Amino acid sequence: MKYMGYKNICLNCKISFNQGTDFDKIFLSNCTTCGSTMTQVDQKFKPPKKNQNKKWEVVNILIENGFRYDRIYENNETIKYPEKMNEVKIFIEKYKIPK
Repeated sequence: MKYMGYKNICLNCKISFNQGTDFDKIFLSNCTTCGSTMTQVDQKFKPPKKNQNKKWEVVNILIENGFRYDRIYENNETIKYPEKMNEVKIFIEKYKIPK
C-alpha cells in the first residue's frame, strides 16, 4: 500500500511544505518566516495562492472546526471541500464529527 504524506501549512504566512511519506519523521514544526506553529493537513490539500485571502479565510475556518482536509466520503463519493465562505457553514454542519 502506498501512503501519501502530509503538509504543514502556516495560516499566517499562507505557505505550505510537504512532509513526505515517512510517518516516523512527520512532525509539526514552526514556520520559518513568522515562527508560529504550523498546521498539519492531508497531502492532497491544494493551498490557495498567497493573495487569495478569502480562500485562506475558508481554510482557516475549516481548520478551526477540526477539518484537516482528509477525505470525506458520502455514498462512496469523495466530498469536495468548500472554497467559498457561503459554503462553509453548511459544510461544517453536515460533516463535522461531534465530540
